[in-house]
This record gives sequence, C-alpha cells and structure tokens, in this order.
Amino acid sequence: MNKSNQWKWKLAGLLCVCMLHFEQAVAQGADASSTNMRTRALNVPLYKSRLIALNAPATRVSVGNPDVADILILRATQLYVLGKDLGTTNVLLWDREDRLVDTVEVEVTHDLQSLKKKLHDLLPNEGIEVHSAQRNIILSGNVSNVSNMDAALKIARGYFAHFSAVDTTEFQQGGSGGGDSDSGGEVINLMAVGGVQQVMLEVKVAEISRTELRRLDVRFNAIVQNSTRWNWGGANGGSSLTDGGGPLFNGIGPGGITPPDFAPNDLAIDDKGFFASLLTNTAMFNVAFDAAKENGLAKILAEPTLTTQTGQVAEFLSGGEFPIPVPGGGGNSDAVTIEFKEFGVGVKFLPVVLDSGRINLQLNISVSELNSGNTVGVGSSDSSSSFVIPSLTKRSAISTVELADGQTIGIAGLINENLREVVTKFPGLGSIPGIGALFRSQEFVKGETELLILVTPHLAKPIGPEEIRLPTEGFAEPSELSWFLMGRTEGSSSASAASSD
Repeated sequence: MNKSNQWKWKLAGLLCVCMLHFEQAVAQGADASSTNMRTRALNVPLYKSRLIALNAPATRVSVGNPDVADILILRATQLYVLGKDLGTTNVLLWDREDRLVDTVEVEVTHDLQSLKKKLHDLLPNEGIEVHSAQRNIILSGNVSNVSNMDAALKIARGYFAHFSAVDTTEFQQGGSGGGDSDSGGEVINLMAVGGVQQVMLEVKVAEISRTELRRLDVRFNAIVQNSTRWNWGGANGGSSLTDGGGPLFNGIGPGGITPPDFAPNDLAIDDKGFFASLLTNTAMFNVAFDAAKENGLAKILAEPTLTTQTGQVAEFLSGGEFPIPVPGGGGNSDAVTIEFKEFGVGVKFLPVVLDSGRINLQLNISVSELNSGNTVGVGSSDSSSSFVIPSLTKRSAISTVELADGQTIGIAGLINENLREVVTKFPGLGSIPGIGALFRSQEFVKGETELLILVTPHLAKPIGPEEIRLPTEGFAEPSELSWFLMGRTEGSSSASAASSD
C-alpha cells in the first residue's frame, strides 16, 4: 500500500513538472512571436480616415497618443484610423487570448496629395515637390520664375491656413481630449528660381516748397538851407555829402538846386509801393515806401522707371548738360577747356534677385536743376569776355535695400524749415512808434521744404506690342483754323483719327 501511494505521488510530481515546462515554452513562443512581429507604418492625412486590414482577428486595441488619432475596430480583422492632429503614435492589438497580433505606427500628416494636385493643376510646368515635416509644409524643386514661386507659396499658405483654422474639438470623444487647433507650423520655401530675371524699378521723387516774404522799406532824403548858409538834412537809403562851398538853392532851376552839392542815392522801389516829393526854394524832400508780401509754392514730382537684368547695372538720365570752363594745363596758363556737367533726373541701380524671391537693390538717385541765384562769373585777364556758371540745386540719395516684388519703401526724406528776419534802423529814432518807420527797414522770410524719395521694384516680363500705349498716341496737330483763330496748340484726337482713316 505504501509503495502504491509513493508511485502515485511520483507520477503527480512528474506531471506538474511537465506542465510547468510546457507553459514556459508557450510563453517563450508568444514572447518570441511578439518580438519578431514586424511593425507596419501607416500615413493618414489630417482630418481624414483610413481602413487597414489586420494580420489576425483582434478584440482589444491600445493607442499610444489618443490626441493624434482615433482608433476603432470595425471588424475582427479591420481597423479604422482617423487623423486628429499632426504627429505620430503607435497602435497595439491583441486577440481573445491576450496575444499580441499586430502593431501599427501611425503618422498623421498634411493632405499632401490634395496640395500636390492643386499645384499641378495650376502650375503644370513647374517641378514643385511637397513634403511634410512635423507641423511644417516644405516646398522644394525648381520653378521658372519668381511669379510662379509666389503663386505656389500663396496656394500652400492658403491650404495651410484653412486646415489651421479647423476646430479639432469636433473630433473629441468624451473626456479623452482632442488635438490642438493651433498647428503652429509654417510653409517653408526651398524652391529655386531658374532662368534670368528682369527687374523694373519705379522711383518717385516728390518735393514741395513754400516761401513767405514780408518786406517794409522806407527810404527818404531831405535837405534844408537857411539864411545863415547852414545846410542840414537827412537820408535813409544813402547819399553823398555836400561840399558846402556854393549856393545850394539859388540860381539854378525852379528851386535853385545845384545837383553836385547833394547827390542822394536813387530811391528805387523793388516791387510795389508809392513815393512822394517836395521841392521849395529852401528845401527838398523825397520819400519812397517799398512794401511787399509774397507767397510762393513750388512742386517737383519725378517718376523715372528703369528695367535691367538681375546682377546688371542700369543707368538713366533725363535732363541735360551745361558747360564749365576749366583752366588748361601746359605752359599757357590762360588756356581754358570746357567740361560738361550733367543735371536732371538720374537713376543708377544694381538689382539682385535672391532665391527667396526678394530683391536686393543698390541705389543712386539724384534730381538736380539749374539755379541762377548763385551764379559765378569767370573771365580771362586779357579779354573782356566772361563765363557765367550757374549753380545746381540737387537732391540725391545712395542706399542699399531689400524688398519683395511690388513692395515700396522710402529711402530718403527731408523736412526743412528756415526763418530769417532782418531789421535795420537808426538808433533811437527807428524805435519811435509811427514816425519811427521812416528810420528803419525790415524784412521777414520763411521757407518750408518737404522731400520724399520712394522706390518700388517689380519682377518684369515682356508683354505683347498690342498692349503698349505710347505717350504720343493721344496727340493730334491742330488745324490752321484752330491754331490761328483759337490759339490752340493741340487738336482733338477724334479729328486726327478721322483724318488718318
């Protein structure tokens, strides 16, 4: 009996050991199968869904980041994936026996196929490539011109802005939360422009000047002779003294005046005013009032336009040249040669189109005009001839800027205001109210100047000749009747067109 029990216990122990080894082998096999299982990759467009077939029937699923994608088992071997936010996550699936049957790596990206189709439909001849990197959209490849590159960027940014504005809270389920509606990404431009680019530069130089002048000048001269031969008088405006030797008022003219004895300066009126004169046998009095009030306005607007290729210097001048005498070299010191100096509206610039579509500009802009107010006379010692050299009033700016196509920037500006007031008077007498105006002269001058220089670069391309309108197309010569009787210098364009037909 004891031997029989011992045999039973030994048999039971052997069975337990075998079962333990079998369970370990099964577990090791399951671990080996889960370890050797290949992870599949799945790309899902943002806010779109995909269906994926599983390797084996599954009953339980786990999502690493539920904010990136929603996962649902539709059937035992079919998985539904909905992209909620940009990013990556992993999905694990188990069967009824809790065995891992499938793993999926899910990446939610922008809907690149839709964007690629739009770019291909609108720009079919451009080799533009579209990529997604985290929350950014990358455009690369070569384009024929900057205009098409700008169009591609606008399409991509519009697409990007549309999806950034979508409220992802509609994808939330219960308290699980949803994706962040603020994508925080951008469109990155890695496109390169091929071919030669042409840049057209528009320049605007605008200046307005205002001047105000007020002047009051009283000039007089007077002389009186009495019986004691004592002569006295006064002058405002200058005069020469009398010699005091001969009769002043006796014997010559209606009043007996001897001109060489008293020679006052001319009482000239520069602009507007009035004068008075009194002459008797013993006195002479002349007075002139010169008063003026002036308001001046000057406007200058120059708008030159110039086109050149990227990397090439272009120059433009609309104006003229004036001669300047220059002493010649050599043994003849009186020899004079003539050089010419330019004036007018001048533009010189060097454009460089960058890969980003922006334009780098090196600018030299000047507007000058002849000024006769500050002339210089030059003459030779052995000749009576002389040269009158005018001065120049010049506005210029030299600068380097970087702009996008069609943008405008002011490269120079000036606001200048000057005030000048001059009062000359006889000490004491010129300060007397009323009568003191006879002994003083005063002038008030005020000037204001505003200047602004604007530049606007454009990427230029040729157009058809039928689209060009010449400045002379609207001009028509006047008929003889209009020119002689009506004084017209230009006829009607309709009459010119009828005569040409």
